[in-house]
Amino acid sequence: MFATTITMKPPYSFERLLQRMLTHPDEQLQIDASAGIIRRALRLDGQPVLVVFRFCGSVEEPVLQIETEAALTQRQQDELIRVSRHMYSVDVDLEPVYRRMRESAELRPLTEKFRGLRLLHDPDLFQSMVRTIIGQQLNLAFAATLTHRLIRQVGDVIVDQQGREFLVFPTPEAVASLEVEQMRAWQFSQRKAEYIIDFARAVVSGDVDLDRLHELTDEDVIAYLSKLRGIGRWTVECLLMFGMGRPDLLPAADIGLRNGIQLVHGIVEKPDEQEIRRIGESWAPYRSYVSLYLWEAVGEAKREAAREKAESKPRRK
Repeated sequence: MFATTITMKPPYSFERLLQRMLTHPDEQLQIDASAGIIRRALRLDGQPVLVVFRFCGSVEEPVLQIETEAALTQRQQDELIRVSRHMYSVDVDLEPVYRRMRESAELRPLTEKFRGLRLLHDPDLFQSMVRTIIGQQLNLAFAATLTHRLIRQVGDVIVDQQGREFLVFPTPEAVASLEVEQMRAWQFSQRKAEYIIDFARAVVSGDVDLDRLHELTDEDVIAYLSKLRGIGRWTVECLLMFGMGRPDLLPAADIGLRNGIQLVHGIVEKPDEQEIRRIGESWAPYRSYVSLYLWEAVGEAKREAAREKAESKPRRK
């Protein structure tokens, strides 16, 4: 067994993290909201390991407890701590972000309404890129369905003592071994299957070195990966934001960001990509986080509309 405790940089809102996760389904996670617990399986030095994350303390004094029943090597312990800090944005200082957002009358209310909200990052870059390719031009629900099918077919499964199953994302080698026809049977489009398999094979062959990306600037990462078929600027920007945790990405082509700017700024028509880049210039160097808070504003509006609709329905006697 291994257990450790990490003090998180305040403010940190587990409640806000859960709210965002409600609109971003991920079957790799099992959540006990009342206990402040997220359970998931990770690959540590190649070995699938079930990990329990417990969020304690408060928004202003947050603490993350991490434990696993597995016997970990020192290397695996170090990797678990590193990945955990990355996934939950433990060390991100939100105060400079909030100071920048408070300079805008439109953004200022979001710093209080969503105080402590942080990005939830993917645990590794291979998973992040494959999930992003799957999500290209698809709604969140169907993208989650396709991701689940891929994991079920070529990923791993861990079963805990209570008989609960935990899915482990497949390795590059497992995805590289697939054929397009197999993925077509799981309702992947021809092109999407080709792009995913091509990417996995490039990683396995060494043509794409994911570890090298951490040494590159944002623009260099975009140039490096955009040479691959099916991977454009938007896809790499998502990898930079959700996989690498880079703080100053502005995915101007994203429909959710367009909706967020329209909602918060009270614009009659949705802004185009050029207008988004113009508006977003003043958010630098924290455009990733301003984008997150705009997405959450849209998500909150949808949740409130759904609650109002449910409350307005007549009850059966």
